Parts: sequence; structure tokens; C-alpha cells
Amino acid sequence: MTMTLYRNTLRRGLLDFHIGEAVPEIEFDIPRYMREMAEAGMQTLTFMTKDAFGTSYYNTRVGHKNAKLRTDMLEEAVREARKYGIKLIAYYNVGLNSFVANANPDYRQRDKEGTPVTNAFGYYDLLCLNSPYRDYVAAQLTEIAEGYEVDGFFFDITYVWPSSCHCEYCRKWYVEKYGQTPPASPQPGSAELRRWQQFQKDIRADFLRFITGRLKAVGPGLQIGWNHAGDLAFAHVEPDTHADYLTSEFHPPIYLYGSLLAKWKRTTGKPFELMMPSEMGSWGEWTLAPAATLKTAAAIAVAGGGSISFGHVPIPSGALKGALPAPVVEAIKEANDFVREREEWLLHAESIPDVAVLYGVENRRMIESTSLPNHVDDGMGGANRMLIEGNIHFDVLSGQNLPKLLGGYSMLVLPDQAYVTPAVEEAVREYVRKGGLLIASHRTSLYGEDGIRRANFGLADVFGVDFDDTSRYGVAYLADFAADHFADVPGMPVLLKGVNAPVLRVRPAAPTRVLSVFMEPAMESKTYRHVYHQHAHPAIRTNDPAVTVHPFGQGACVYIAAPIEASYWKTGSPWLRRIYLDCLKLLRPKPLLEVEAPLGVEVNLMRQGSRWIVHLVQVREEKAAGSKTFIEEIWPLYNIKVKIRKKPERLYLAPQLQPLPFDEEEDGISFTVPEVELHAMVVLEGC
Repeated sequence: MTMTLYRNTLRRGLLDFHIGEAVPEIEFDIPRYMREMAEAGMQTLTFMTKDAFGTSYYNTRVGHKNAKLRTDMLEEAVREARKYGIKLIAYYNVGLNSFVANANPDYRQRDKEGTPVTNAFGYYDLLCLNSPYRDYVAAQLTEIAEGYEVDGFFFDITYVWPSSCHCEYCRKWYVEKYGQTPPASPQPGSAELRRWQQFQKDIRADFLRFITGRLKAVGPGLQIGWNHAGDLAFAHVEPDTHADYLTSEFHPPIYLYGSLLAKWKRTTGKPFELMMPSEMGSWGEWTLAPAATLKTAAAIAVAGGGSISFGHVPIPSGALKGALPAPVVEAIKEANDFVREREEWLLHAESIPDVAVLYGVENRRMIESTSLPNHVDDGMGGANRMLIEGNIHFDVLSGQNLPKLLGGYSMLVLPDQAYVTPAVEEAVREYVRKGGLLIASHRTSLYGEDGIRRANFGLADVFGVDFDDTSRYGVAYLADFAADHFADVPGMPVLLKGVNAPVLRVRPAAPTRVLSVFMEPAMESKTYRHVYHQHAHPAIRTNDPAVTVHPFGQGACVYIAAPIEASYWKTGSPWLRRIYLDCLKLLRPKPLLEVEAPLGVEVNLMRQGSRWIVHLVQVREEKAAGSKTFIEEIWPLYNIKVKIRKKPERLYLAPQLQPLPFDEEEDGISFTVPEVELHAMVVLEGC
């Protein structure tokens, strides 16, 4: 078995079959299911072997087989999948197991009071990955690997609960590692809390190292991955080195997060999938999202360089027992057909480096170990949203791969990265010195790993400003914009709010140019002192720079002394987005790729050897009265203008193979995409 399965396939499914034994029966027509999955275009299926209750769906000698099963479900699935050439990945729920928990209470995860976690996700018993339970898991997984022709494994719930783990095994391991007992209530900002949080990560990392080693010893060619491998929000990258493929959950209608995941994962060099329930809600809702919603999720995943996996649950008992409802199969088939038509231009495609955004896991960990205002997710979400709405192609780099990859990019964005490692700091400095372009905001490089504010920015020489102080006001106004660079911004102060972190007062150094300054409100609003219903109006002009530009070496840096990305995520202010995008245009008036499209069009620029592909994906992320909204209709867009500074031998639309006329310019070509429904691909051959 080769290790190319996840690189050579894009259409996947997840049988998320957590049934337990409370139902009167379990009926599942597997021959029919596999036939329908083959007709729906599935190439790989992640198939249930042990569920969240702890019951197994095969003839196990180690664990507890589900009492309502009359057959070996896994054996039947392997046999039927082979008929259709479907590759089978064994799903195994690691952390949840009531049968083992009840028989071995010492294996349970426990909080600082010694209380076991019995209501994980509302219902389940959670076991400790550091206890002898790991040997039970290893025995079951070995049993599956040796007894069934599966192509790989997918682990779910490899989590350490926020309050855990204080079981006897973890307490012992903590003493062995640190020479002291684990703290009950470590204080924010303390070395004790940082050590405790690292210990929690070590529990999971050590388990994943242990279990992948066991399985690789049995089958070196087994493809192994787990939920949240390569996930931004999870921010646990160390064990991902052991994963053969990366997986994250993707829950529409939060489409922008799926895009962000793809832009992050594709820089790791590993194949990845985005895993979406076919339901309107989360897993096991017994509903169906519209087919257009499933197709949109698929387009986001594959245009971003990954694959799509649709979760689904056959009805196990009752009047509809034994199969997936036909509309579920039809909707999945429609989405898979969409992917299949485009696979020639999707497989083995890589992102073309242009704009990079740093997501520093080290920064997130520093913030989480302190009492500093935490808007890491909001800041990253805001940067992602503004760049996508600006029709800008970009990747997201980690602190680990930035020093290696940064030289290939023309621009770098540092969205409020309060702590950057010394290696990243030096890489950024050299990058700008040699001609790179930088946009940095707010607290970037102002804090150390210990969460203590430094006397000045670590990158002060690159920013062209020195730290002075923080504002004493809860809101700020950006004003007096340089008209030659911010023509799209109204000629009045622009409000920045929604973030529990003050803007910074900085002092510009020569030859820094100030492009905007702050105005302060008339007062800090309190119940006993306020103007109107919210915050006070702009009243006090300052000389404090809000936006600056500074030449450094052969490059340049725009610095924004405010958490503009997080504020945009919270408020959606179009003026903040226009300020941000105008800063990009200031630094780079002639980008590699320019697309004139509505806000809802995401742009990805990929390549397969000498072939370049421009992807345009139309995504509407909306909310109605606080509820979710789903994509049911796709309205076409017309005449999208594109300019790219590359001269190909020929140009065409895919998958239609329709030649596309273009105009040659001095440094590239320009063309018009006549129509974009959900997704359009423009292929540049011979680049």
C-alpha cells in the first residue's frame, strides 16, 4: 500500500454511526449502502469501528461489540467496498468509552477536585489518554489492522478536557516530568500555568506518537490521521508531524472558516480534507443541508487545495431503518459530481506563493496563558475575511514554516501577533530588508513568551515606530487620512470598537510617514458619565499615529496601531476593510493577480507544473435574525475582470475547455470571465 491515497483522491465520506444500544435494533443494509456510495462518487469512506458509547461494530475480542448487531459490520463493509474500488478508513472514537470507564474508574479524566468527566459533549464518559486505557485502544486498533483489510485509520476525540487531567496517572507523570505535584489553580501569567498548559498538550501528543507508532509497526502503509490535525483553533501542531493526512471539521454556513483552514493546511505539505456533516446542524441531526450548500463547501475545499468529506448517518431503527434517506445520497452525489468534473485541474495542485499571513501558534499560547485580552480568533478571522472580500489570493503560515517559506512571498501580514518567536522576528526583518512588503498591526512583537510587555516592539526598526503607551479609552477613531492613498475612506473619523484592547500610542521615527492619526472620544462612557447610548463622539485630535508607512532596506512596512482585524470581525465596518485594503495597494500597486469582483468571490491561484489555475468561488456568508442561513440558490455573476502578471501560451475555462480571449500587456495579460456561478476555473497553460 502506497502513501498516495489522500493525494490521489478528493471525494470522501464519513459514516458517523454513533448509535449505542438504547435503540431496539440496528438495521443497516451495507450492500445497498456501498452501492449507493459508489453511485454517489465516493472514493474513500471513513467507516465506524467503535463509537462514542464504547460499542464496537465488528467481532472484537478486546472490546465490547454492540449488542444490537447481528453481523460483523466492518467485515461486510470491507467486502462490499472492494467491489466498487472504495478505500476504507477505520473510524475509531478514542476518548469516549462508557464500558471501560465503568469497569475502570481510574482511567477517567478528572478535574482538579478529582471529579471524573462524565458529561463530555453533554452525554459521554471521557477517558484519559495517559492511563492504561491507551493499551486497550492499541489492542483494539491492532486487532482491526491485523484482522481487516482497511486502508487506514481516523481517530476522533483525542482530547484533554479543559479542566483535566488530574487522574492518578497524570499526577504521577507530572511529578516525573517537573518534580512537583500538578497545580490546582495556576494563575494567569505565571510559569506554573504555562507549564500546566504544556503538560495538557503533552498528554495528547504523547498518546498520538505512541498509537501511530504501534499501528505503523503493524502496517507501515496505513494512512493515519485524526480530527483537528492541522487545525488553527486547536493550535496543537506538534503531533501533526505523525499524521499522514490532516482533517478539520467544517460547518457551513461558516464558509469563511473553511477557506481559512484550507489556506493554513495547504502550506504544511500534507494532503488534507475538510469534513462537513450533510445535516443542517452538527453531527447526527437527521436533517439535510441543501445540495447547493454541500456543493459550496466542496468548492471551497477543492479550490483551496484539499478534499471534501461528507458526514452522514443511516437511520438504524424504526420505520425508515436500514439506509440513508434517498435525498441525502442525491445531494452528496450532486456535490461529488461537481468535484469529479474538475479533478483534472485539482489533483496535485499547489498554491502559488504571493501574500502570506502569519498565524502564530506561539502567540496564541502566550495569550491563553495570561490575562491579556484574547482576540486571536477574531483577529485571524477579520484578516481572512478582509483579504477574501478584497479578492486577494493568500496563504496562512505557521511560526514553524514561515522562516523556510517566507522568501517565496511578495507580501506578509502580521495581524496583532503580540508574541513572535526570535526566529520569526529575524526572518521577518531580513525579509523586509531584502525587498519584502509587510503589514503589521497593534501589539505585534510587543510581548515576550512570558506574556510580559517589552519596552519596545521587537520589530520597531522595521515598523519605523517606537512604543509609547496605551490609550485610556475603550473606543478610538482613525482620522485625517492621507487623501492620496485612502480615496475610498469617507472624510470623517472612522470608529474602531468591539475589541477589549486599547489602541497603542506610538512615536514615529524618521523617515516614517504618518498616513492617519487617532482622535479620542470626548469621554470614556460610564453609567454616571456618558453621551448618548453607547460611546462618546470623536472630539480630541491627537498627533498619535494610527497608520504609518516606513521604508526598510529594499522593502517597506505599513504599521496600524490598532486591532483593526479583530474590530472588523466584530463590527463588519466597510471602512475598516477599505483602510486595510488601501494599505495593501499602497505597498503593492501592481500585484501578481488582480480580480475585480463582488465581495463574495474568493480567489485562489494554484499550479500544476507549468499550468496555473485561477479559481473564483462565489460564497455568501450571511445570517438572518441570528439563525443560520444556507445556500439554496446560486445567482450567476457576469464579466469578472482579471489581470495577471504572467504570460501563458493559452487560456481556457475549465471544465468546459472553452478558449478564453485575453489582451497582452507589458507585464502580463488581462481577460474577462464571462460568468461565475458557484465556481469558475481559468487555466493558464505554459506559464
